[in-house]
Amino acid sequence: MKTGIPSILLAIILALIVCLPALASDNSTGEVTITMDTESVLAISLSQVEWKPEGEGGFVSSNTTYKTDKPATWCTITNEGNADVNIYIEGDDAKWVDNPSGYEWTLIGEESHISDEERPHKYALWYHIARDTADSYTLITRDSTPMMWTRYGEPLNLRKNGDTEQFGLKLLTPAYFVGTRTMEAQITVSAVLA
Repeated sequence: MKTGIPSILLAIILALIVCLPALASDNSTGEVTITMDTESVLAISLSQVEWKPEGEGGFVSSNTTYKTDKPATWCTITNEGNADVNIYIEGDDAKWVDNPSGYEWTLIGEESHISDEERPHKYALWYHIARDTADSYTLITRDSTPMMWTRYGEPLNLRKNGDTEQFGLKLLTPAYFVGTRTMEAQITVSAVLA
């Protein structure tokens, strides 16, 4: 009895194998599932990476405003990635190149702090987006904030690879600073997924 059961099962399996192509041919539809992994690439480039404002004799003066040589088109931002991005900007305190921990200018964080009495050793930076309203400069702070169109009240957006926009900078030096020192500040421009 034990040897007969495997023989019966083997006969049934062989019979089903012969019938499978006939059973499959009755089904004329099917589904194919395709799984794809995607990756958003956030990348921007800047046409300018350094600005050296110069006054008389190659030095900046105290309590003086300087603008990039092209006030609104000095730097071009290009979307080098494949994602729709908003552009953010942040500034930093200016530090003495020879001794960064020895002397600095504090970046002003609010327009109301720009009066002369409140800003010894403090400086201000602004940006101006090309094609925005005339002379519409926006204060750059130490917090990463979206670059905003003052005309539209919307963030600067680069939708696809190759999209560009331009901007310029404005600097207001401290009301007072010490001696002839080379000061350096960093501005960070970044892309954030829109």
